[in-house]
Amino acid sequence: MGFEHVVCNFCKSNDQWVLFNIHESPDERQPPAWRGSASIPVVRCKQCGLVFLNPRYDDARLTALYQDPQMFIGTIDPEGRSRSIAAERPQRVARFKGDVDSLRRMRSSGRLLDIGCGLGFFLQALGNDYDAIGLEWSHPVVEMMRDLPLRVVEERFPHHPFKAGEFDIVTMHNILDHLPNPLSALHAACDLLKPGGLLMLSLVNFDSIAAKVYGAGFRLLGPNHLYYFTPTTLRRYFDRTGFRLIKIEYPYFGTEFAKPIEHTQKILNDWWAMRVMGKNETRLSPPFYGNMMRVYASRKQ
Repeated sequence: MGFEHVVCNFCKSNDQWVLFNIHESPDERQPPAWRGSASIPVVRCKQCGLVFLNPRYDDARLTALYQDPQMFIGTIDPEGRSRSIAAERPQRVARFKGDVDSLRRMRSSGRLLDIGCGLGFFLQALGNDYDAIGLEWSHPVVEMMRDLPLRVVEERFPHHPFKAGEFDIVTMHNILDHLPNPLSALHAACDLLKPGGLLMLSLVNFDSIAAKVYGAGFRLLGPNHLYYFTPTTLRRYFDRTGFRLIKIEYPYFGTEFAKPIEHTQKILNDWWAMRVMGKNETRLSPPFYGNMMRVYASRKQ
């Protein structure tokens, strides 16, 4: 119960091979819809190379997960430590400083829509330089933001109340790879932008060094990450949905997570143990350069 089988979102092929399995957590600190003992295959499409979960959480399971306030006030991090996303507001707003600085270098003003804005951390980090509005599906999250000076519309993307070509900038931070239909989402994002408008994405990079070394131990895997993109598969999506790729950045250096010497040594040690010495065990990857992509694309004229 709570799972569905799907074909490839990009090419509609049903021909896939399993790379490895990820596992739900039975930890009672997790939201009930995210808690379990299921083993979920991570598969690669044999036709186009897209990586995704199959079977994956069905719509009822996703709805239960994102409409549960515990998702935002009581979960665990990859190391198994208790966390509250809502209680981390100052740190999370500060984390977006690099994204905001990067965006300003690309487009310093304009009407902006942040799709899947969550608790509004990015909107808050933007300040007053943009005419910004958020779109968020989770009702509990929207309620948590009622007292904040942020404009947020409650709707489940790709549904929205906006006009075609209404925005200069559309952003999605850790959203595209969580959506059941990223192809439809990018078509809708393109329609929202003016010709030449800017799309900004933040998402996991499955082509990273850590993803290749650690496999099922890559720290950014999870049952609600329905897709895992690479620069190659993302370019294919852009070509089909009316976007032109501008550039891809890999934020790591200068962030609070960057410990390049320590992390490099850990990756080398774990690679030696798992790949050379043949230790059959899953090890958790560290934060590292390339784990995340910051992607810019423009709507074709």
